[in-house]
Amino acid sequence: MAANDSQDKTPTYTFQDSSPADQFLEMARIHRLEAKQLFKNADKADAEGLQEEAKLLMDLAIARRERAEEFERAARGECGDPVVSEINDGLDETRMNYVPYAPSVMTEEELRFTEVPEDLKRPPLGRIARALAWIGSWVTE
Repeated sequence: MAANDSQDKTPTYTFQDSSPADQFLEMARIHRLEAKQLFKNADKADAEGLQEEAKLLMDLAIARRERAEEFERAARGECGDPVVSEINDGLDETRMNYVPYAPSVMTEEELRFTEVPEDLKRPPLGRIARALAWIGSWVTE
């Protein structure tokens, strides 16, 4: 049996509770737990007088709770997969801000006045190399 034949078949085994709705509910549960933990840490940071950290943790907790609600709506069939919609939103934003690459072309005159940085310049020729170059130029004349 070829490797490609086995990859094209449907799976033989199915797993219990593997419907997309159950997966969305599991993701929502995880996000809710993370949000709860973030809220608790935000309260702890606020009690310790770390206002900026508390604000950041609170913002993250709210974002996690909103994402959990998105996954719950997806499990009920009210909207599509939240991850796919987020990726598509990112693609739309990328397309709006896309600037095609346009290499700048320098004219011959502009190239004459450019300087090569020191670390990219060739090292000067030694005495033997200069002598060989001089003999080579003498032979080719």
